[in-house]
Order: sequence, then C-alpha cells, then structure tokens
Amino acid sequence: MKYNKTLALIPAILLAACGGGDKQTIDEKPRPGSMVYSFPMDGQADISPKADIVLRFSHAITDDEATLQNKITLQSNDQPQPFTVTLIDNGKSLKLEPANPLATGEEFTVTFQEPLAAEGGRQITPPNATGDDGIQFATRGAYAGLAGLANTADTFDIAWQVPASDSPFQAMNFSTFRFAMTQPVHPEWQSLGGSIQLQDANGEEVPATVLVKGNRITVDPCVTPELSQCGSKQDILDTGETYTLHLTNLASLTDSSEDNRFTGEFTFTPRDTGPTVVLQQTAVDSGNGELSSVLNGQALNAVTLNSVLQGEAGPSQQTGDLFAELAYAPAFDADEALPLRIPKGSVLKSTSLNVLVGGKVQVLDAATGEDQQTGTIKVTMLSDASGYMSPNQYTDDINAPRHITLFMDVSMNTEAAQPNAALSQDLMGVELRGIALVRDGVLTIDAIGMVEPNLLGQEFTDSTIAFHLQAATDADSVLDAENLRELDATPPSLVSWMPGPANAVPATRQSMQRPGDPIILFFDEPLDPKSIETGITVSENGTPIDVQHAIDGTTVTLNKAGGLEHGKTYDVSVNGVSDLAGNVVALDTLTFSLDPIEGNNVEVRPPLALTTYPGFPCETNHSALDLANGVLGQCYDVRGDAYNGGRAATVDIMPVSEMPADRPITVVFSKSMDINSFILGQTFAVEKVTQSGIGAGTVSVVESVPGRLEKNTQRVRFFPDQPWEPGAHYRYTLASSESSGACSPGSYSAICDTDGLALKTDLLEGLNDPDGGNDPLVIYFTATEAVSTVFTPLRNLPIRDTNSNFLIDCNPYDSSKGNRAFENTDDCLEPFAHEGSDAEGWAPSANAPKLAVRNQTAQASALAGGNVPAQVGCDAGEGVSCPRSKFIYQTYALNTEVKGPGTYDPDPTVEGDEIEGILVDLYPTLLATSSISVFTKIKLAGLIPLQEETVTNTQVLRMRYAKDDPSCTGSNCARNSLIPGVIAEGENGQPVFITKADLLLDAPDMVIPLGGTHDLYGRPFTLDLKGDITFFDDGRMQIEQRNVNFVGNADELLVTANTAGISQIGLVTIKLPLEIPVGGTYLNFISNPVKDLPAQYE
Repeated sequence: MKYNKTLALIPAILLAACGGGDKQTIDEKPRPGSMVYSFPMDGQADISPKADIVLRFSHAITDDEATLQNKITLQSNDQPQPFTVTLIDNGKSLKLEPANPLATGEEFTVTFQEPLAAEGGRQITPPNATGDDGIQFATRGAYAGLAGLANTADTFDIAWQVPASDSPFQAMNFSTFRFAMTQPVHPEWQSLGGSIQLQDANGEEVPATVLVKGNRITVDPCVTPELSQCGSKQDILDTGETYTLHLTNLASLTDSSEDNRFTGEFTFTPRDTGPTVVLQQTAVDSGNGELSSVLNGQALNAVTLNSVLQGEAGPSQQTGDLFAELAYAPAFDADEALPLRIPKGSVLKSTSLNVLVGGKVQVLDAATGEDQQTGTIKVTMLSDASGYMSPNQYTDDINAPRHITLFMDVSMNTEAAQPNAALSQDLMGVELRGIALVRDGVLTIDAIGMVEPNLLGQEFTDSTIAFHLQAATDADSVLDAENLRELDATPPSLVSWMPGPANAVPATRQSMQRPGDPIILFFDEPLDPKSIETGITVSENGTPIDVQHAIDGTTVTLNKAGGLEHGKTYDVSVNGVSDLAGNVVALDTLTFSLDPIEGNNVEVRPPLALTTYPGFPCETNHSALDLANGVLGQCYDVRGDAYNGGRAATVDIMPVSEMPADRPITVVFSKSMDINSFILGQTFAVEKVTQSGIGAGTVSVVESVPGRLEKNTQRVRFFPDQPWEPGAHYRYTLASSESSGACSPGSYSAICDTDGLALKTDLLEGLNDPDGGNDPLVIYFTATEAVSTVFTPLRNLPIRDTNSNFLIDCNPYDSSKGNRAFENTDDCLEPFAHEGSDAEGWAPSANAPKLAVRNQTAQASALAGGNVPAQVGCDAGEGVSCPRSKFIYQTYALNTEVKGPGTYDPDPTVEGDEIEGILVDLYPTLLATSSISVFTKIKLAGLIPLQEETVTNTQVLRMRYAKDDPSCTGSNCARNSLIPGVIAEGENGQPVFITKADLLLDAPDMVIPLGGTHDLYGRPFTLDLKGDITFFDDGRMQIEQRNVNFVGNADELLVTANTAGISQIGLVTIKLPLEIPVGGTYLNFISNPVKDLPAQYE
C-alpha cells in the first residue's frame, strides 16, 4: 500500500519538471515570447459580464499602457468595446477592464492588431488555443428572467458539459457531472414530470446528489454507505462498467411548454485514476493585501463583493486547507489533462466584514445595538469539485506553466444571523482558471474565478477572486495529507427563521406574515437535499399539509400551494434533516400564526392594486395622453361633487412611466388573489403601441407582447420574452368589472380576489361608485435602457386593517361616549395595539396617522353658532375624550430605487443642509385608509344643540411626483420626477431614512350630516419624514418613518362642509381645521422576503 502511495507521488514530481514555472530554466538560446494564460480562456463560456480580462505572458511586456490600448482590441459583433489596460507583475500580466459591463449572452474576441513588444526584443503575436486567432469567449445569459436575455439558444438543450466525450475533460471514476443548459431550468422541473438519474449497466439507480439552479445541473455520484465518506478515495465508480446519465423531460423556466422539453442521455465508461494521492493545498494569507496575485494584482485569496446595496464590501481574507486527490500521472499521456477532485463538504473560511449600507452607513445588530459584523464567512463544497491539470493551451514550450481548470458548486453563508440570511445561497458552476507550477518542491496554483451572489434577493453582486494555493509535494507531506482532513461531526443548527418566534426582534414579525410569504429556515451549514424531502413537516391547525420546498445555500424555503392562510396556526417540525455529512438536526417545533381576517359583522370589500410597476395604480383619464412627450393624464375622481364654496382640488397631470429594458411588470395587491383569474392576454394583457396624435383614441396596437406570468397570492409579475425596446411605448391592462359574474371560475372577465370580488381600480370615485360596467386599469409606459440601480419593493406592515376592508372590524356595543361600532376598541377582530394610556394619550401604531381638530374648535356659520366645539372620534363639547379613536389605519405598499452614494438636499432654499448618504428614490403610489369620525356641536339658531358627526369613510392618499425643479414654487411646477430620499447615519450611529413626500388627500365617500357636500378632494399637504432602519435576522429591512413637521398650518387640512340643506346651498357651513401633530404619522415599511417561492409559474 505504501508502495502505491509512493508511486502516486510521482505525478507531483513530474509536474515540477515539465510545468516548472514561467521562467526560463535551460540557458540554450532565448525563447520566443508567447502568451501562457488568459482569463477567460480561449473558448470559455458563461463568463460574467462584469469580468475583467487577464493576459499573462512568458516575458514582461515593454509597451506602455497607451500603446497597448491601441494594439489590443476587444470586440463583439465587430463592434469595439472600450477598456483600460493595467500592467501587472512588472508587465508579465495585463488586466483589461471594460468601461461598461459586457452584454449578456454575447460572444467576444480579444486579439492584437500588431504584436506586443516584450523584454529581450521579443514580439508576442495573437494567441490561439482553439478556433480563430485571438481569445474567443461568451458571456452568460442574464439573471433577469426574460427569455431573450436569459436564454443562449432558442431551444432548450445542453450548451456544454464536463466531462464530455469530445473534450479534453474525460469521465473518470471520481468525476462529478456538470451541465450548462441553454435556458434556465424550471424551478419546479420535478413536479412538471422531469427526472435526473444516473444508472449502472443493469439499469439500477446509482446514488447521487442532484443540484439544479439557474441553467446549471450537477450530478455527483456517492457510492459509499456513509454520507461523511462522499468524496473520499472509497467513493469511486466501477471502471469496468458502463453508466448512463439520464436527463428526462426537463422543463425550461422561460418556456415550459411540452415541445420545449429536454431529454438526453450521456453514456460513459469511467477511466481509472488510481493509485491516487492527496495533496494538502493551503490558501495563503495575503497579509492585509501585501501579497498580490501575479495574474490580476488583487490581494491573494481576498473576497470583495461589489454592489449598490452594500457598496464595496471587503476584502475578506480566505483561509483554510483543501485536500486535492490527484490521479496517477504515469497512466496519462503528456498531452492529456490530469484529473483531480476536492471532496464534497470541504470548507474555506473568510474573515469577518463590517456590514454597511452602500458602503457608507453602518448597520446595527437589531438585538444588541452593536455594529453588525458578518462573523466568519464560510464557503462549503456542495459536490465534489472536479479539476484538470492540462498542458498549456497557448504554447508548447516545456517551461510554460500547466493550466488548471476547477469546477465547483459551493454554498456560502455567514456566522452572524442577519448577513447569513442576506447572503446564504448556492453558487453553481463556479469555474476557476489558472496556472500551476512547482518551485522548491511546492506546487503553487494561481487562478481566477468569479462569483455573483444574490444579495437580499434583490441584487446580483460580483466578486473576482484571485486564488493562490500552495501544496508541499515531498513524500512525507503527501503521505500525511490523506489523514489530515477533518470530517464534519457537528450537526447543523438553526440560526434564524421567518416569520420568527413571538419574541423575535421586532415582536411584530408574525403580524407581518402574509399569504404568499414563505416560511424560511436559515441554518449554519448546507443540508443534504434528500433529507429535506421527508425531514420537514408543516401542520396547519394541527393537520399536516403539503408544502413546496426549495433549498438554497443553508436555507430551506417552504410554502403551501395557494399560500398560508390568515387565522390559522402553523407548526414546523424538523425531524431527520441532516447536513452533507449525515449529522442530524435537533430542533424544537417552530410555531406561528397569521392574524385572523374573518369574524362576525365583517364586511368584505374588493382588492386594490397597491403598487403597479411601472405606473400609478389608478384608473386614468387618458384624454391628454401624449406618449412622445411623456404626458399620461389624470386619475379619475369625483371632485366635481365638491362644495364650490370651499377650496378647489389640486390636480396633477401624471407622467408616462419609464421601464428599464430588463425588468418585469410587477403588481402587488391588498388581498389574497384568485391566481386563476390572472389570464395572460385576457384579464392581464400586455401590448406594444404607437400613437398618432393626442389622447387614447390615437393609440394603435402594434402587437401583443409574448411572455410569461409568475403568480403569487398577493403579487403577479410579467416577464416579456424579449427585453423592452428602449424608446418604444407599451401598455398593460388589468381587467376589472363591476358586472355580476365577472369572477365566475372558468369565465373570468376580471382579475379577482379569493372572496370572488373584482379588482377595484377607481377608488377615487368612491368605494361604491354607481357607474357599473368595466373599469380596466390601463397603464402606459416607455422603455429605457437597463440601469444599474436596484429596484427594491417595500410593504407597509404590520397594519391593523389586516383584511384590507378599510374598516376596523369590532363587535358593536352601546356607549354614551359617542363611540360607533367600528370605534369599539375593546372587542375587535383587529386589536388596538398602540403604546400609551388613556390618561396620557396613545402614540400611533405602525401605519396609523393620528388626527385632531386644531384647538378642538370648528367654525360654523352664524346660524349654527360660530366657533363651536369639535373633536375626532366622539361627541364634542360633552367632556369626553375617546383617546383610542383618533387614528386612521393605512393599507399600501411602496416601490423604491436604490441609487447609491450621493448628496441629498432636503430644501434647495437652505444652504448647508445637504446630507451625504445612499440615495433612494420613491415611486409615487396610492394608499387607502380606514374611516374616522369628526364630531361638532352646533346650535341651530343659537338655541338648539345638535351633535353633528362627519364620517370620512375610506380616504385616499396619493403620493405626488416630485417637482422637476425642486426650487420651483407655486401651483404650476412640473411634476414628473420620483421622490428623492436618503439613507444616512443617525444621531446615535444607526442608519436612518429621510425624505419629504407631497401628498393629495381625497375623501370621495365622506358623509356630511343631514346631507351635504364638502371640499376634501385633491387636498395637498407635505410630510417631512425621518426614521430608523432596522435589519431583521431573517434578512429583511424595516424602515420606520415619522413626520417631523406639523401638518395643519395655513389651513392645509381645513375641511369645509355645507350641510342641512340641498347640495351646495345648505343652511350651515362648517369649517373643520384638522391637524397631524409632529410624530403623529408613523409609517413602517419592510422589504420582501429574501427567498421567494411563487405559487405558480406559466
């Protein structure tokens, strides 16, 4: 046995002789100059569009950077791509940095217009390893989900695979099989009838780990009885047997139709690799960046994530050992690739990082208030990594370094809970390309790879890693290495979960859970996928239910088909789930509930579109539509019914929204929807249009836009097959109808909720407007080029009005204090959850503005007594206060755009108030509120006391587009811009968000006593908002906003009502000066769950 190990050592010694470095070692005559390495390599595919290009040469380049800029070309489709050149390692390497990210799914060529000058008067000509001269490579498809960007071919097929019978990378007895597909694989490929299976010659299934994500598939056989031995020397296939890998009926995400399914098989007889030897490869510490890569100049083994949301995070220093098993070199010819593997479960660790917003603003740990750190960052191999040491592709010089290629699938996670939730994920098909050489008995590998983690489920970041590994090749080290690898014997533990326990930070987490939101379990290490299938049970009110599940990194995401339900309790039991080594989780049952929405005396009301992206969610009058000039129109309303003796409504002309080319249409709803009512081309139509004049009547449809819907319980997204064409105009239509039968299953003529009610699109015309018929929500937009900013949707949770019927549902009771049924605060379906007391007053709860009457006095006409008592919530002038009845409760959501570092100017007229931070734009939208009553005590003819109750019913707040010129004053300022805001550091070091929102308030259903009219239509006012940002341990972000200005000055919220008579000529006019005190508005936003599990794809 020891003899075999000594034989196995020969490969490392041979490598030292025949791939000994990139320095001349035989002093016979000068060698000609040549390229010896590139990243990407010639012929490499699936390159990140953010990758730099690295070229390494046998001799130092003597041309200066300006000259190189002219000699080297980077082209795609015969179009030059601008870049800069940097000399690395004294000219032995060049780094080409493209000026802009490369286009996805395109082919590129790097070549030389003329030879490069190198030391010793050498001339280096264009390289060639395969195909045409130069370096050809292809970028990956986009992650956007649009077929035209994500697909690299029109049909679903294998783009490339490793190993492959027609490539230098052959199947070995320890191979892992990897496939890159031309289209992303459907996340529900198994439920759609697909299967992936490795079979032996007898048709028996061979145990294997199957990993599928995006366009990547990995099949990693493991034939050992214990999971902990996967990747060991005992885990090998039979070299005398023929195996077949079957990929059957796999569906594509972008086109899951039956005629686009993929079925194929790969038959192979594995080649023997033994006797193998294990080398201990150590990731070298860069010494705080003192040691840099000879390839691209980066600090060795240092990871820096580049993103908008977190800025430049890093570097984090990777450390640890990898144990590489090398095949027996004498069994392979000199021109063959020598295979190696690194076992599944291998771990590299990186040093902790500070967590910042946009690289500028410190994040605080929600539980401790201390600066948030990532803790140790771990990268774990999910499958055996497959590597090959190959002869140099660019030169046959025996002194040139060997090329190394390493394919791996890894999971990344962090020690601390919040960043763990933000970053935990699988990274499939990571491909390292580098050079290997032996100096002084040490095998040194320098390689470059890129990873693109999805941060918070919102932004794909990028990181280029310059790996530098060293392994001793002396006999003692090699013989020892096999026994030095420590096997994992520690079971996984739960780090955090969503929605979280009752004592989570904050304690309202369970109240924020909504149908469609998944259950997410965040562990501290990756789990065995097969153990998840039977190891987790979810019960609903004590009865086990079927759930979908997905595993990504160290997280498990669970959801019930159709979504979790309000008013039910859920238990999550974990029993038998294990890590990659078979260590079993020990975890108590997790329990949570969704707030109830049904009960006695509960009125069911229709759903709203809370946000429409792009666009504004109101039925719009398009008579002034001018697509060429960006003029959209006005929301339909009933301001014509306003009291003409009051204040005229402010009317905004809204702009045509813009839509980046690579984004989906996204609509978020106030209630759980009947997803079967989302019918593409019928109730949800998307069209490309042109316009020949002014108004909707001049619009012509060019074509229906083909694409697919992704349906969730409270959200729908439309992904066009092709990117939106910049400069072109489009519209999408959400069907709505007040006709009976509109929500009949099988014959839907409207988008409907699960209560069978059609989408309400014209709330500004009143909840029960009498027009009847169809009220489609038609939204026009103009496409633009893709942008680098980050679209971040938010929801306003928790809310008291859980069932979104714009009422607070309480059981009625009699009270001498003037309380009405919906003001009962003691016996309510949706409980009163404010901080404070009756004696000292109550603070607003989340998403609940507090209203008052200024000085508790209204102005009535002389016939009614002049200045009269008035108050919100209960009888005025009777000595009662009803402190719990001063609030309205809001229902809405909000879309934002995170732009990156910059300067925010809250008031252009004030010098020196600028704030440095991370700029964020808000997309205007519409929100609905519950009703409130305002009481006035008048005296008719100065004698007859009368308690007048004005009931607002549902109120509508519209966020206005910002002024194009912030310094503009008056009523004629153009408003076409998003609302600016900033994330900055607060007084106590915590991140805060600051913005100023101009709003319009309407009360179309307000009831004036004894019949009458009012002027609360299109009433403008402004909220100056500021509040803390908190990051949950489940990865979500919470933004609190409270008004720092008093609202009610200059009669901002003065309501004039004409009552006690026929319309417009009532006997009594009442002026109610409403106000919102400083801090009286408390808005609470949370970001979406970091993992998604849609209810249905199309």
